[in-house]
Amino acid sequence: MSGTKDKKKYTITHMNKSLVTTHWIYIPDDVCESIRKKYYEKPDRSDVDTELCRLADGKNLTSYVKAYYFKDLMMKVRIYSARWSIEEMLQCNDLIRYYYSRMLANKKVCPPNKSLQSNFETIVRIGGGRVAMNPSNFPIKTVDLILQKYNINNKYYDFSCGWGIRLLSSLRNNVEYYGSDPNDKLFCRLIQLKNDYNRINKTHIKTDIRCMGSETYIPEWKEKFGLIFSSPPYYILEDYRIGNQSIYDNTGIKSYEKWMDTYIKPTIKNCVKYLIPGGYLALNIKNTMSLPMYDDIYTILSNNNELDFVSEEKLINIKRPSKTNNLNTDEKIMVFSKRKTKTPKRV
Repeated sequence: MSGTKDKKKYTITHMNKSLVTTHWIYIPDDVCESIRKKYYEKPDRSDVDTELCRLADGKNLTSYVKAYYFKDLMMKVRIYSARWSIEEMLQCNDLIRYYYSRMLANKKVCPPNKSLQSNFETIVRIGGGRVAMNPSNFPIKTVDLILQKYNINNKYYDFSCGWGIRLLSSLRNNVEYYGSDPNDKLFCRLIQLKNDYNRINKTHIKTDIRCMGSETYIPEWKEKFGLIFSSPPYYILEDYRIGNQSIYDNTGIKSYEKWMDTYIKPTIKNCVKYLIPGGYLALNIKNTMSLPMYDDIYTILSNNNELDFVSEEKLINIKRPSKTNNLNTDEKIMVFSKRKTKTPKRV
């Protein structure tokens, strides 16, 4: 790692990647270390418990929950368009100095009356660009709406668990939650979150979360769920760095076509088997990175003789990290239902 000045520009090199920028200001190493340590600090347990109670009462803020259970894991995620993950960025003092400089230059969003740490995390969140970016999270109100509209037997399967939002919605709507995710560290945090929610709110909502990929069939889940709703990985958009991720095999990153064949298609096949007749499969995905993911998955579902298209729901204001602006627009949720009788579709 090095930081050198060249014609009023600085070149910061870390992990064999470089950033050329006019944003850089010297701050001592101990200040960098303080910022780094505070980034990993968990909120007070009492604040987390209060937020879990408020979530049960219908409130939607999840900032303490995210910071307590998932922030350190989210920091490991490397976004496709970014050079480093948040965790990798924090390992480099000169990259901390880069963000510090940007923070000082943007007093509108980083006002002096707020703490240094709050302003620093704000500038990382909104100004990551191609440097380091946070992964996206799901809006809990959208999950509530899907559950309220399409839950028909109180058993809901989430085939890509994500950062706990769909679990929380299921818990507060008193719907049995079944999930799968190959990230073993995330799996443990989800179990902890579920246990804490039930303890604090004195509830006993059933859950069954498996630490495995959704492409692996689970026989005991055949025709079990009235609703399956999830948001699968956007191919290589977010590299979670933990567990047997769907984008990797023993040769490295799969091609998009191989990823579709080895992950998306088997997952959809399993989901159709898991649905009860008349059950709903709702899936959030978007065309991005010049890849027609929404179109391709819609075609797969449309061509399945056991499914019928029902509707398209809107998922508003999701911020998927990307170097292109068109990702930060409304996304859609395609909804299909499983036929009650296996009759061929009309051509």
